[in-house]
Amino acid sequence: MPETAFAEMGFKRNLKVDLFPTIWCPGCGIGTIMIQLAMVLDEMGLDESNTVIVTGIGCTGRMGSYMKYESVYTLHGRTLPVAEAIKTVRPEMNVIVVSGDGDTASIGGNHLIHAIRRNARLTVLCNNNEIYGLTGGQTGPTTPSGTKTLSSPAGNPNTPINLQGLVRSSPHSVYAKTTVYHQQHMRNVIREAVEHDGFSFVDITSQCIENNGRRIGFASANEMLTFYRKTYKRAAKDAEHLNPFEIGILYPQADGVAASSNGNGSGMTAAPARPDDLPAQPPGPMASATDSPGAAGATAKPPTADDAEKARRRAESQERAKLMAQLSGDVKTQVARKELTLLDALSQAGIEIPEWLRTGASAPSGAPVAPGEVAISESGRDPRTQDQPDDLAAQKAEAAAEETGGLQPARPLSTADAAPADLDPKERRRAESQRKLALMQKLSSELKLRVAQREISLEDALREAGIDPEASA
Repeated sequence: MPETAFAEMGFKRNLKVDLFPTIWCPGCGIGTIMIQLAMVLDEMGLDESNTVIVTGIGCTGRMGSYMKYESVYTLHGRTLPVAEAIKTVRPEMNVIVVSGDGDTASIGGNHLIHAIRRNARLTVLCNNNEIYGLTGGQTGPTTPSGTKTLSSPAGNPNTPINLQGLVRSSPHSVYAKTTVYHQQHMRNVIREAVEHDGFSFVDITSQCIENNGRRIGFASANEMLTFYRKTYKRAAKDAEHLNPFEIGILYPQADGVAASSNGNGSGMTAAPARPDDLPAQPPGPMASATDSPGAAGATAKPPTADDAEKARRRAESQERAKLMAQLSGDVKTQVARKELTLLDALSQAGIEIPEWLRTGASAPSGAPVAPGEVAISESGRDPRTQDQPDDLAAQKAEAAAEETGGLQPARPLSTADAAPADLDPKERRRAESQRKLALMQKLSSELKLRVAQREISLEDALREAGIDPEASA
């Protein structure tokens, strides 16, 4: 394939450049795969009229959104059956599957086996970054043994799946191995895979620096690419299988191949060992899921409660238990079910509300206080009671009053509890809520329900019950 200057190539017409930049992380290899695929399709003259791209769930699955081709975004692991269905109905179409190693070889592994067995006329481009990247960096089906991941902090104890062995189990399939560093080689094998009249599989080693690379010792995506350049070598043209860390393409076997080999050359089932050029991983299991031995060093561990914080919480819990002990059984049940806040329960029972609960301070008086300032809610109350239905009802009542001619002053429960004239609006709403709550207690359950459903106003309900709203204020 002749080399062409990047700027002179017409592949950009195959991309939705108006949607750039992409959502992929800086340094991700998926963008490189997309560019090389767009170049190959442009060189082959393939467009949306004769090519369909099928993608699955995962980071790689977003590729179809950036390419100007008919594309199908399938369920997790179901790219191959969907692609086979398209090829069956429209055999003249070129069907290209682009998915990650987890989507292809894990949940989609069963479909992969049978697509190979049936020699489905498909081309599969597998973004093999050896990790579950989208979900944070868990061990995947291609993760090398011993690699520390989010779900295997002591090192992956399992053997990675042998994609070459699976594909070569059929004498009719094409298997190719390449990397995102070897871009010219990638274009060559993608083109030959698309041209093959049968099942073809391109295994592309790609870097996921954010959720894999830094955890295994690489400081940057460029360092991972340099590792690919130094580690992966081209196999001989007549190679019958690719050894670990070899790139190349294996064509369908000749008719005279012995059936006993079944396409698996010598060394095919051997698990590749970790090369010596890999950075040394940190000793022992990862201390946390976010440990990263990259350039920035390990990330900070989540803060843990110190002794003073534990003592403060213990004291607050004891104070709450003492307050709950003063309430009746029914009220305790309402508080436990969160039908009533502890603050309102104490207010209804006529029990003095302690300062730490009324102000929303995070600790009772006398309890050890953690370093730093105590955050108090804007309303000066426990933050959990700010958005209770009584406050919401009061706010709606105020809004209705404003629409009908001005806000009415809040009525306290009694003259002795009258609020000062300079009471701020939040305290006024609180007093109004308490007044309405006290009035509601005088009504029957049926009237309470009608008021709650807004079939009748509170004042009309009081009159219907024979209670004078003015006298009860």
